[in-house]
Amino acid sequence: MGSPSRRLVLDGLLVALGLAVHQAEAALPPLLPGVKPGLANVFGLVAFVALGWRDAAAVTLLRVFLGGLFSGLGLAFLCSLGGSLAALAALILLGRFVPDRLSLEGLSVAQAGAFNLAQLLVVALLLGSWGVALPYAPLLATSALVTGLGTGLLARMLLRHPFLATSPLPGGSCETERRQP
Repeated sequence: MGSPSRRLVLDGLLVALGLAVHQAEAALPPLLPGVKPGLANVFGLVAFVALGWRDAAAVTLLRVFLGGLFSGLGLAFLCSLGGSLAALAALILLGRFVPDRLSLEGLSVAQAGAFNLAQLLVVALLLGSWGVALPYAPLLATSALVTGLGTGLLARMLLRHPFLATSPLPGGSCETERRQP
């Protein structure tokens, strides 16, 4: 991606943009109970493709922790942290080991699914019962398809920006060669 200064600037920009979108989404009512678009996840996905998994982890976790500091470190923060860790795991595993078989949008849908599954797990663990969390599984699975696709499309559009021109996305799949730090 060029110089370390450029990488640091891009990481900072992605964290700031992700945090702004995170805060804006937190102020909006959910689309459906427990469902938000997850647009802040675009910036971690962009970091992964443009800079690599370490930068994606840094951008995502900084956004989650700063968002938690601004919004409060309650249940929403725990769900966001658990979901983000699962989404990062899906991103790193799938993006590194099957990049030629998965489009950016497919990778984003997998992230959204992992995020939602981890949120259910966090809620079930905190409440000590799957009875409250499990009924939301079909709704969250469906929302992962829709929001993941939207997030992937937005990430693809952002990756075409001239500032990120050193990391183009040829075809429709992710390329690990461009993401290695």
